[in-house]
Amino acid sequence: MRHQVKKSKYMQSNLHSFFSDLIMKTKTKHKQIENIAHCDKLTKLIDRQEFLEHIKQRLIISAKNEYQSGLLFIDLDDFKQINNSFGLSFGDELLKQVSECLRSVVCTEKLSFKMSPQTFELNLARLGGDKFAIFIHKLKSSEDTIRIAQNIIFELKKGFLIANKSINISASIGIAIYPKNSSTTPNALLQMADVAMYHAKANGRGLCYVYSSTMSKKMRRHHYLVEEMRLALASNSFTLSYQPIVNVNSLEINYFEALIRWQHPIEGHISPSEFIPIAEDSNLILELGDWILDEACRQMASWYNAGMKETRISVNVSGIQLKHRCLHPWVIAAINKFDLPAKSLMIEITESCFVDASPELILQLEKLRNEGVKIAIDDFGTGFSSLSLLATLPVDVLKIDQLFIAQAIQNNKYNKILRSIVNMASQLDFKIVVEGIEQVEQYELIKLLGVSYIQGYFIDPPLQSHYVEKKLLQRYTELHT
Repeated sequence: MRHQVKKSKYMQSNLHSFFSDLIMKTKTKHKQIENIAHCDKLTKLIDRQEFLEHIKQRLIISAKNEYQSGLLFIDLDDFKQINNSFGLSFGDELLKQVSECLRSVVCTEKLSFKMSPQTFELNLARLGGDKFAIFIHKLKSSEDTIRIAQNIIFELKKGFLIANKSINISASIGIAIYPKNSSTTPNALLQMADVAMYHAKANGRGLCYVYSSTMSKKMRRHHYLVEEMRLALASNSFTLSYQPIVNVNSLEINYFEALIRWQHPIEGHISPSEFIPIAEDSNLILELGDWILDEACRQMASWYNAGMKETRISVNVSGIQLKHRCLHPWVIAAINKFDLPAKSLMIEITESCFVDASPELILQLEKLRNEGVKIAIDDFGTGFSSLSLLATLPVDVLKIDQLFIAQAIQNNKYNKILRSIVNMASQLDFKIVVEGIEQVEQYELIKLLGVSYIQGYFIDPPLQSHYVEKKLLQRYTELHT
């Protein structure tokens, strides 16, 4: 009987131990499953949810001990273009290599803070897509975050080797500081860093900025204008104005540049210098650019049928459009839509777009020229392109940026640069147009230099189509009869 009791107690003990082990293993397994659930499958970094939970706990500690903390929001520049060019699997491999680069940067001894391996893994996250974040729990100074961000930018610019292809990429980084930015929640801190990151992109990309309250105002303005532009496109609320380019001596009109205008129902006139960069950043420039090209061709067809058969209309095309639109079929489709001869259209491309011009773009431009469309380099002298490109680019017109004429009157160096550009362009048989003529002194200097064509408020501002039709069409007809 006593033996049976001992045996029973022994069995109960073993059974208890068995269930205890089972419970422990189940908890461990659940923890592993939970960890896997909050791990980014591609990069093996923690995901957004786990990252925000970690920040929440660390901010409580920071508040209690009066620590200063920092959050870096990292967004790769033009990653979508890499995906489009090489495919999603190529982009995935790049993201994995970028995550390893970030691990290396964060762990390097060059940085002024220390983290245990466990803490480190929770302080680096992939938020989604090509966005990453780093949280620094205890800072000696807010300048530490800037140094770390600059180090990340430097390391990423070294490039990556994927499938025997060398890929160069940059990143824009936004920084938020606790408690400087008065945020006690992880989401608010992340949003501030996000705003600072967009500020870095808007100012040239490959940069880092620390959040300030003025950035929020700019970001709200940015989002507001994006939505208002969508409404304006849907309601056909944009208009075009047309600025004449004229002969210096006879003032005869050579062609018109189509310039977009926006009369907002509440704010009134909104400058293109404000909304065009936002349209480019949001890719709304694609839809807006389609409308501009169609409207310009429609207007030119109307003038052409009215007798203005020797002039043409010029349309600006941005770098974003060049990346997303196949130039030749896009332009020719618009011309054909309005039965307009190709010789009635000119395409203006900013000089900076030619710095990394692809062979495909050059081919598209050559095809357009062969059909009669003229090609102009806009803002010439500010894009830092190689002068050797001028020997091979399929271009007809150089439009010298207004910066040079504005400075040439008072600054002798600018005067000499302007003369050099004019002489070089003349030797290469380009038509030269000087932009931004606003004063009689500038006009006289251009005449002295022997430039044939000018554009600016001294001659005519951008004009509405009805004014062109009533006034300039009569003037143009008189000169050709």
